[in-house]
Amino acid sequence: MEIRTLEDLVRFDPEKKQKIPVFDSPHMYYDLYTLLPGQLQKPFAFRRADKVVYVLRGRLRMTINNETADLRAGQAVRVPAGQTNSLENTADEPAVALVVVAPHPECARKKKRPGQGPGAG
Repeated sequence: MEIRTLEDLVRFDPEKKQKIPVFDSPHMYYDLYTLLPGQLQKPFAFRRADKVVYVLRGRLRMTINNETADLRAGQAVRVPAGQTNSLENTADEPAVALVVVAPHPECARKKKRPGQGPGAG
C-alpha cells in the first residue's frame, strides 16, 4: 500500500512553479503543484486526458480556453481533454493544488501498430 503525507511533499522554488509527483501509474498521475505569488503554469492541453485541479491552500486563477475563474481552497475544476488551460497565482500568498490527470498522457497516445506509419508497407 502506497501512502503519502502531502504536507511533507510541499516545497516552493522562487524560480518557478513546482510539479511534485505524489502517485504515478500507467493509468493516471497525481501531483502537487506549488506556486508562489506571480508564478504560473503556461497554457497547454492534453489531447486525450482529462485533468482535475483541486486547490488545497491559497488561491489560483484558472483559465480554460478563454474562460477564467479564481479558485480558492476547497474548490476544484475539471479540464476536459483537448482544452487549453493555464494556472496562475495572482494572490499574495503561496498556493498548493492537487492535480490528477487520467488517463495518463503516455497511455492516451495513439500507439502505432506494426505496418503503420512512415516506411510501412
